[in-house]
Amino acid sequence: MATVSAPSMALITPKTRFLSTPRGLSGAPLRRPCLTVKATKTTFQVVQPINGDPFVGSLETPVTSSPLIAWYLSNLPAYRTAVSPLLRGVEVGLAHGYLLVGPFVITGPLRNTPYHGQAGSLAAAGLVVILSLCMTMYGVASFEDGEPSTAPSLTLTGRKKEADKLQTADGWSKFTGGFFFGGISGVIWAYFLLYVLDLPYFVK
Repeated sequence: MATVSAPSMALITPKTRFLSTPRGLSGAPLRRPCLTVKATKTTFQVVQPINGDPFVGSLETPVTSSPLIAWYLSNLPAYRTAVSPLLRGVEVGLAHGYLLVGPFVITGPLRNTPYHGQAGSLAAAGLVVILSLCMTMYGVASFEDGEPSTAPSLTLTGRKKEADKLQTADGWSKFTGGFFFGGISGVIWAYFLLYVLDLPYFVK
């Protein structure tokens, strides 16, 4: 019995060791994954939540947070809260009315006729009227008379400020009236420079 059991034990031991060794698809023994943790150097995050608060929902980037961009945006009429909505509307309207004449003169349906200047100027004035009507409808649908401004009264840093009067029914109506007056004035000024003073502009 001893001579029989000894070879059987010798045959079973390597076989069981073979079955207990896991192998991959290629037949090579699988290696246990080794997890190593290395200390990395702290890197500067280019894009990060504004003021370090991820709950604000805004990000700081080198473009949006640069002093030059902040200065440019703060000087746009929409963000100059210290200026009355009427004057802000006049400024926006002057820019739009003045710049709308050129595309209508060059690409209008009467561009190859002697009346292309008058037709382009009237088309630009018509677009200013349409935009003014759209702004009026937006104000009626968005603001109620007597309600306080919907603009935030706190800055992102928590500093208190006066709410923008543009975000009220009265402020928006003044802004719309200023836009209409400024837009028509811009169209008239562009027509005056092009066809009354007869300045040598390419638009003509």
